[in-house]
Amino acid sequence: MNQTPSAERTHEIDLLRGLACLAVVMFHFLYRGQLDGWVSGEVPAWLAWVSAHGYLGVHLFFMISGYVIFMSAQGATPRAFVASRVARLYPAYWVAALLTAGTAWLLASPTFSVSWQTLLGNLTMLTHLIWVGQEPPYVDGAYWSLAIEFQFYLIMLGLIVANRLARIERFMAGWLLLSSLDFLRPVYLAELLLVLEWAPLFCAGMLFYRIRERGLERQTYMMLWWCHFLTVARATAPQSLRAGEGSPGEWSVALLLTAFFLIFWLVASRRWTMRASALTAWAGLLTYPVYLLHQNIGYMLLEWLRPLESSLLLRLLPVMALIVVASILLNRGVERPCGRWLRRRLAPPQPAPAPMHRPQAVASPHRHLEPSR
Repeated sequence: MNQTPSAERTHEIDLLRGLACLAVVMFHFLYRGQLDGWVSGEVPAWLAWVSAHGYLGVHLFFMISGYVIFMSAQGATPRAFVASRVARLYPAYWVAALLTAGTAWLLASPTFSVSWQTLLGNLTMLTHLIWVGQEPPYVDGAYWSLAIEFQFYLIMLGLIVANRLARIERFMAGWLLLSSLDFLRPVYLAELLLVLEWAPLFCAGMLFYRIRERGLERQTYMMLWWCHFLTVARATAPQSLRAGEGSPGEWSVALLLTAFFLIFWLVASRRWTMRASALTAWAGLLTYPVYLLHQNIGYMLLEWLRPLESSLLLRLLPVMALIVVASILLNRGVERPCGRWLRRRLAPPQPAPAPMHRPQAVASPHRHLEPSR
């Protein structure tokens, strides 16, 4: 994909990806699994309370997406943008969905088995739009956020086609206004199609990229406060807070979300920088495959091992090791090679124009007949 020179690799973002993924994994295995009866085993109360906040890792993911996708869209053609996003998301997702469904069928899981029709619908990554008006039957519960991401990519594609990236602040102001109105009086169809619940997080990521490239401007500053207020208001609303013993409270959720904004401020203002390292490299490479594979497969394996070991934390060690190994194989065997192939197919690299050579002067064959001067 064509990018401007400013589309640099931000290693701090890679680390944040890894931390967001770790938070989601802890939420699923050390809190939600027990709450919903999918995993048996005791977890220390303090660890369960910390893990209960892990669902906010998805909020951090959406901020990261706003930052990274807006950065990668700079100078991109519509075709190159589509090729990049499709090649990045779909190969690993298709294989992970098949592995998850296959594991449920192999272990004859009554909780996580799905029909072929459900599997095929999930492969589009638009499950919530196919089953409009009802609870979408995801192959893996973690896949709901990928559908939101995909819709955000479609919105960005529309802005690229309309050549509106240079003046994206106007679009973001309108998007935030609709999100604010939807918060006060929800409109299901608008919220579904325009992902209004998550608009403040995507906008915040894009605004932080603007700050990194242009510095802080008054308009950007005011819109960031708008994003922060709306994000906290939505996340601490009664319908958003999770019920259950040890569940997060309003203040802890608000403080964590505020911390996300402050960390992004440090990244955007270049007050926090990191060099490339093995930690940031692995965090960047494995976040997506771990996110795809961990939840339902992890739940099923944890219960399959229960007759051998009653301690959940001890069972979790080999399960996480297996998920990490599978994620490495998915990254190296599918995501990278298939992604490159698919990107070349969807947006073949254009050959460089041949250099133009000025023709050399050719001596006239009759020059010797010209009179001397």
